[in-house]
Amino acid sequence: MEDAIEKLALETVETAQESGKNESFEVIDYVRELFLNSEEQKKLEQKKVKLMRVCVGLLSGIALVVLVSAAGLVPPLLTTVTEANKALTTVQQVDVKSITTNIDELAVQANDTFVSVGEAVKVLNGLDMQSLNATIAELKMGVESFSKLDIETLNTAIANLNATVEPLAKLFGKR
Repeated sequence: MEDAIEKLALETVETAQESGKNESFEVIDYVRELFLNSEEQKKLEQKKVKLMRVCVGLLSGIALVVLVSAAGLVPPLLTTVTEANKALTTVQQVDVKSITTNIDELAVQANDTFVSVGEAVKVLNGLDMQSLNATIAELKMGVESFSKLDIETLNTAIANLNATVEPLAKLFGKR
């Protein structure tokens, strides 16, 4: 029985040592796996940090572009709004009734003018162009004759006539 107890005791210790070795290998494998996972997580976290920095940089650039654009666009927009308000005020001050009345009066005047023009056209159509041309030719000859007149001689003749008429006027009692 002692042999049986010794065998049993030895097997138990040896089995316990083997199972302890297996468990320690499992623990070492588990710790190694944890270490590798933590290293992988560190790398992933570093990548995330780099990506976050890039995103922050891009967002900062976009915000800067938006601010610069806003700074450049706001003053012209305010000027445009001010001018639009002035134009709207001017349009609101326009008296539409007086404008329509003026337009009606203008239309009546235009109608009268067209009637007058029509009458003038009728008169022109009724004119004898040959006699008109002959009259114009006679006027030209009269103007030419008048332009050839010697002004000094005419002035002398008028002065002589005046000298002659003056004594006659005194004779009849007129001054």
